[in-house]
Amino acid sequence: MKKQILSLMAIFLLLQMVCPSKAQNPRNTEQAVLDNIAARTSVRSYLNKPVEAEKVEKLLRAGMAAPTAMNKQPWHFVVVTDKDQLKALAKANPFAGMAAKAPLAIVVCGDMNKALGGGGREFWVQDCSAATENILLAAQAMGLGAVWTGTYPSEERCKDVSKVLGLPEKIIPLNTIVIGYPDGPNKPKDKWKPANVSYNRYGSMDGKTVDAKGQVEKAVFTEFDYTDDFDGNPFTWFKGSGLLLAVGDKENHNAMTIGWGALGNVWGYNVNTITVYVAPARYTYQFMEKYKYFTVMTFDEDQKDILAYMGSHSGRDGDKEKALGLHVAYTEHGAPYYLEAREVYECEIIYRDPFDPAGFEEIPRKRYENFPAGIHHLYIGKILSAKRR
Repeated sequence: MKKQILSLMAIFLLLQMVCPSKAQNPRNTEQAVLDNIAARTSVRSYLNKPVEAEKVEKLLRAGMAAPTAMNKQPWHFVVVTDKDQLKALAKANPFAGMAAKAPLAIVVCGDMNKALGGGGREFWVQDCSAATENILLAAQAMGLGAVWTGTYPSEERCKDVSKVLGLPEKIIPLNTIVIGYPDGPNKPKDKWKPANVSYNRYGSMDGKTVDAKGQVEKAVFTEFDYTDDFDGNPFTWFKGSGLLLAVGDKENHNAMTIGWGALGNVWGYNVNTITVYVAPARYTYQFMEKYKYFTVMTFDEDQKDILAYMGSHSGRDGDKEKALGLHVAYTEHGAPYYLEAREVYECEIIYRDPFDPAGFEEIPRKRYENFPAGIHHLYIGKILSAKRR
């Protein structure tokens, strides 16, 4: 019997080597790491449950695995689990108030006896910050919640935290990581902002390939399932700064800011639509009457100037794209869009008609009493594709 068990174990180990498990697949490992990074968020409220000692050690090991300048490892970690000490830390650092009700805090400090000398002395801040991020990611991976609260370079906070912990002069507290089991779900923020990225040189178009002459070659857009991954509110999507509507072809096209619209479904299960409204006096109107396809674009919050300009200037009077430095591209069906956009929805017009004044009640009747641009025409566009930069 013993020999049979050993034989089975040998076969199992051989299968593991020949057919590695899903967890061992490099692609799965890569995705797991990226998912853990994306899921990390600051957690400030915790269950009344201690963090196990073995998990605390794993957190510290993760911190010490961080890169450091010349491998100096200029850090010291103070683990705090005592309730009175946690309350004192909360009082010493106003941003760490949640420590008073947390089971654990790790104060990441710089050891000046280990820090580089001369001009490299302040590298200890980078080294200890790298260790801090490692601890935060490790906490996320272990089902813990954590938040980074700053201490250095505030002299007052450093003094108060040092007093609580009895730190010698050579040990400088950089931050306090408050940790515990989350008392509820915490949704991470999507902090991806292409405008914060330059390629090859400062100021080159974000998300684009730039050639040797600094010319934009293409943008990186990825199609996404808007029915599952739409991150807007259909009731407010068109409000605020508005969206950009573009229509035409490579020879002639125009774009305008729109603040009215509707998302929905009509005439069939798979006929998802974006409805837009354009008044006859608008320059874009002639394009909407002539062409079959149009695009609706969203932009990042820090690109409001694009929408403001497009909404206050007419294409009849000048080249708005040139004035804004926009780069135009075209969909599969030839509809224009801009490489600077965050999201692009391509639509095919399946219905167009003006509003009928005979059906107006109080709100539309008042709207058009003094509206020189004329009564709007509505255009129902079937969504053909959605892509995101």
